[in-house]
Amino acid sequence: MCGIVGYLNPGGVEPTAATVLVDAMRDRLVHRGPDDAGSWVDPAAGLAFGFRRLSIMDLSPAGHQPMLSASGRYAMIFNGEIYNFAEIRDQIEAARGAAHPWRGHSDTEILLEAVAQWGFEETLKRANGMFAIALWDRAERVLWLGRDRIGKKPLYYGWAGRTFVFGSELKALREHPDFDATLSAAAFGDFMQLGYTLGRQTIFSTMQRLPQGHLLQLSYDAATGHATPDSRPYWDMRAVALAGLEAQASGRTATTEEFEALLRDAVARRMVADVPVGSFLSGGVDSSLVTAMMAAVAPGQVRSFAIGFDVPGWDEARFAKPIAAHLGTRHEELYLGKAEILAATRDVPAIFDEPFADDSAIPTVLLCRMAREHVTVALSGDGGDEFFAGYAQRYAGALKLMAWAGAVPGPLRALGANLAGRLAPLAGGVGGNRQARRMRLLGRLLGAAGAEGFNAALMSPILEPATLLTSHAGDRPRLEDPSYSLGRSGALDRMTFMDQVSFLVDDILAKVDRASMSVSLEVRCPLLDHRIMELSWRMPAEAKLRDGVGKLPLREVLYRHVPRPLVDRPKQGFGAPVEAWLLDELRDWAEALMTPAALGAHGLLDVAACRRLWESYAHHGRGWDKAIWNLLMFQAWHAELGAAHPAGVRLAA
Repeated sequence: MCGIVGYLNPGGVEPTAATVLVDAMRDRLVHRGPDDAGSWVDPAAGLAFGFRRLSIMDLSPAGHQPMLSASGRYAMIFNGEIYNFAEIRDQIEAARGAAHPWRGHSDTEILLEAVAQWGFEETLKRANGMFAIALWDRAERVLWLGRDRIGKKPLYYGWAGRTFVFGSELKALREHPDFDATLSAAAFGDFMQLGYTLGRQTIFSTMQRLPQGHLLQLSYDAATGHATPDSRPYWDMRAVALAGLEAQASGRTATTEEFEALLRDAVARRMVADVPVGSFLSGGVDSSLVTAMMAAVAPGQVRSFAIGFDVPGWDEARFAKPIAAHLGTRHEELYLGKAEILAATRDVPAIFDEPFADDSAIPTVLLCRMAREHVTVALSGDGGDEFFAGYAQRYAGALKLMAWAGAVPGPLRALGANLAGRLAPLAGGVGGNRQARRMRLLGRLLGAAGAEGFNAALMSPILEPATLLTSHAGDRPRLEDPSYSLGRSGALDRMTFMDQVSFLVDDILAKVDRASMSVSLEVRCPLLDHRIMELSWRMPAEAKLRDGVGKLPLREVLYRHVPRPLVDRPKQGFGAPVEAWLLDELRDWAEALMTPAALGAHGLLDVAACRRLWESYAHHGRGWDKAIWNLLMFQAWHAELGAAHPAGVRLAA
């Protein structure tokens, strides 16, 4: 796992100055790769690559990047892991009819020769792994960018003046002297509604994310004209889902036995490393299943890690310990104290580059810090919820609400939605913040269109972000955009699809990548092997969720390895009790961010509305509202950004 960065400045660059700049950008990613650093410049083309290395496979200098292909035509920087590198190596030699003189056994070298053999797009299709890649074709003068199928590894790009920049994290791109820190109104609205920025658009108006499963091809001539071509998919979740539904209709449904065999193979592949490997173990179904598969592959050799809270109803570490004992892992747990909580909370804005309000970021950062003291690679259970209907309470609730709303005539629903919206402030005045949200949610659900509308409402911590803003950036619920809709299918399939292409990619995987790489820890996710994602769509919805219980295929396999009483309990989720912390450990930190002066410093928030919300909770005990945490994390992020850009930051018109 590594950090990559680069730029293309058509017209050419002076070699020494170009190297100095790309090295400065590269070294903003030292946390992603503390073991080695490299840079490479093509002066005539104006292309510069920078690389920071976290050594996982082939610890020798043969894995150094940037790396050139054997022919010298291609230069590449690569962040990630390819789990089928041995098969691809064999395929290359079979295609060439002779053994290749490999310099080492790194997957980077194998990818380069695969590109030389089949081209960039075909190589991505053959690769099983997580990756972000930048490749320069010196013969054609074309820059290629590619990102793995589900977006495990980040890749940002955009224009800094007349220079096309790209890299693993925005902080590296911000190092370019022409970087424009103007904020995107759409992304700001998304963050205020959801707690994270959604899709291609980042918080900066000039920067984008390369979507998961996409590649981008930028020719030298296009860059000279300051033109950015659209990216295109080489793997598409919608196509996978529709193919799976077609397989179900034709009787080719997947079995639990297929799933278990595939998962065992996915886990075994992700345990291959030249450094110590462990697992995150919360005691839930997903992490317990992955850890059980690891223990089956390497009995007595697995290390597991859990985090705990001394807050009633929030402690999962007590569930992890008996499962670890049953599986025979070497188990470590950490109970969080005030100092760790405050330090991690203050670190989140710098770690994440964009405003990010998923409160589980705090325990995730601390879990990664603990694990890194013992291992360099950790396996996690991410993906189980989204691909096997793990958010059972939300899904089952939405299905019931849809049935109820469907029985109400359309005109009455519209009337009720309007009335609920008007009554929300009154409900808040009488019953506090929670009652106000419930009334707004009722109005949104009554007016929702289909499964996507219901799911979008239930997934939005803030239903009316515009009430807290000076602009109306948050008026449009972008989760209801057609790109997040599966279309023809049942309601449960449509909700899980929405979660797979939005919440999983832009919240969960972003969180895990930034938290883990902030301490140079590589996290691998067997349940996000593309073969398992594809298999999941060949399983009927009723085989995943029944009678309010989700992840049925995962449970069936887990029960073969762990006694059922150890894992059968209501889903808790991996979150943090910020509601309690803000009245204790984080009180002073929060008060400083929510003063009228701090709220008004950038002109983006309605100071009076935000103060009312904060005082209602913190000073008058009127109930918790997740909007408070979104506000706090934006304030903390903006303060960190302002320190880096003292000239000021504005919202795009």
